[in-house]
Amino acid sequence: MMQAELLPHVNLSKQTRSAHEAVVADRRHFHRTPEVGLELPKTAAFIEERLKELGIPCNRPVEYGVVGLIEGRKDGPTVMLRSDMDALPMTEETSHEYVSTHEGMMHACGHDTHMAMLLAAAKQLKEEGIDAGRIKLVFQPGEEGHHGAESLVKAGVLENPKVEVAYGQHIWAHAPVGQVLIEDGPVMAAVDTVYVTIEGKGTHAAMPNQGVDPLYAGAQIVTALQSIVTRNIDPLEPAVVTVSMFHAGTAHNIIPPQAELTLSVRVFDDTAHQIIERRVKEIINGLAENLGCKAKINYMHEHSATANTPEIAQIVREEASAMVGEENVIPEQRTLGAEDMSDYLKHVPGAFPMIGAYNEAKDCKYPHHHPKFNIDEDALAIGAELVYRVARRLLAR
Repeated sequence: MMQAELLPHVNLSKQTRSAHEAVVADRRHFHRTPEVGLELPKTAAFIEERLKELGIPCNRPVEYGVVGLIEGRKDGPTVMLRSDMDALPMTEETSHEYVSTHEGMMHACGHDTHMAMLLAAAKQLKEEGIDAGRIKLVFQPGEEGHHGAESLVKAGVLENPKVEVAYGQHIWAHAPVGQVLIEDGPVMAAVDTVYVTIEGKGTHAAMPNQGVDPLYAGAQIVTALQSIVTRNIDPLEPAVVTVSMFHAGTAHNIIPPQAELTLSVRVFDDTAHQIIERRVKEIINGLAENLGCKAKINYMHEHSATANTPEIAQIVREEASAMVGEENVIPEQRTLGAEDMSDYLKHVPGAFPMIGAYNEAKDCKYPHHHPKFNIDEDALAIGAELVYRVARRLLAR
């Protein structure tokens, strides 16, 4: 039986179609061998070896971050193309042939696809050559909460040569194959993590009057925090304040001396962001004090919002439209999920579109960070060609 044509209604180049099996093979290699956080020895070594095979010199600004450089024949802009590399600390529950072989680790967010697509684009760019400018290929560890982008920025990844524009992309399980999502401005949220310790006075559970109950204070705080978004933030402005952890006590007959809360704050707008931080602190401190406790707050700004530069987003929009049709380029991209691509886009213009990969017919229907997460691998062809096309356009700016 003849194999069905790859995405017959998508305008893909002959190079992309002929390279597709190799891109799928790379994605499956990464999926079988996931690594977590900042310690990615096997992943970094594989990428480094692949770049060397292509004749692309590379270095490691951080221990497991790999940066390759494709030099043009003449001077011109430096375009940074970025892929994250790390997986998640979770057990895979799929049955396909390329299931994770590393216990308790899984590429459940799609970073395996990002690496495979960027390697494909790098191969094509290197083989064709660059007339003017250069491509800086950044393979970044530690996106999943480990500040990998921040560490690379501190290590000078945006310098020597200085990056003029940065581009990345994310496979997206919430949109069907054949769609590309791209929108101007903030598209992924700023994120804060808030660690709270409420100190009271422990006592016997039968004698609550002899202590000060931090668990009760914590419960009141959890309830009161829900008023911030509903009563302090413009109803048209998306924001989330989630209490994700509440730890207190060691036995049924003890009122503990302290309770601990952890919050996740997500928001796009700077003004709303400032209001939320102020109100979080006011509510926690005020309620704790009124109930006889003391509160210690460690309010951490994890990431700023990931924002697309309109000029660069328009280039992505045009190239995506030429591939999948204007009707399949979706101008609604915002999600309160977060991405440390924001750490690059704080310093240089750029864009971060999403590549649809949902296909229920292939059982590719589970969300990111789910143990059954999988993607329709046809989406790899769209992503690989899009990053190549955008890179060419950015070099020509």
